[in-house]
Amino acid sequence: MIGILYVFHGSQKNEKNQAAMDFIQQLETRMDPTFYQATAFLENHSDTIPSVAEKMIKHGVTKIIVVPVLLFAAKHALVDIPAELDVVKERHPAVQFVQTETFGSKKGSRQVLLERFQEAAVTYPDDELVGILVAHGTKQTEQPQEVLVEIAEEIQQQVGFSIAAVSLKGKENYLEEIKKQVSNHQRPVIVPFFLFDGHLITIMKNKLKETFPTTDFIMMPTLEFDPRILNDLEQIVKEAVTCIQ
Repeated sequence: MIGILYVFHGSQKNEKNQAAMDFIQQLETRMDPTFYQATAFLENHSDTIPSVAEKMIKHGVTKIIVVPVLLFAAKHALVDIPAELDVVKERHPAVQFVQTETFGSKKGSRQVLLERFQEAAVTYPDDELVGILVAHGTKQTEQPQEVLVEIAEEIQQQVGFSIAAVSLKGKENYLEEIKKQVSNHQRPVIVPFFLFDGHLITIMKNKLKETFPTTDFIMMPTLEFDPRILNDLEQIVKEAVTCIQ
């Protein structure tokens, strides 16, 4: 039997974890009903990867497709998830595991981000805007920042004002990077490239107030579990199913 294990980072807020599970339930209805589907969290939830995977195996699952519901392949996808899977693999060497790619570079996310900047342009037609696309980031690998820059450049061509790609946990200080975009005649538009509004975004907003007390930032929403992301995840899962069968 094929099992699909969706993995989220996990939030300190229970309602966000519940929203994540509700989001995935919409995807589950699109899949083959014979698949055993379940959700696990890396942090802040009792449904860990090993505990959920063990439950799947007890129900007869012999092939598990692990889907990181994460934007980019950084530490969580490259290190943390494989490390937790290794615990299960040692106990069940006959079970086959396949981990899929992440979804942040796909079409659905790009469409949502573009609309966020377009909405700001329509809402503030008399302001000269400068865009700032903010993601989590990582110091471990260059790829997430490279993809973020590529997405920012793509959106910039469509909205007609410059957009900088900034990472909260990247190699550069994000406040210094934002400072480069702040000027007296341009109003900064920040679009957080996150699945939902969580702890890191709250910290960022507070830091922005402290660092730029006189700057009037336009803060746009996150991806907010937009249903277009489901299309990307569905395609990722179905490609993995083809490989594992």
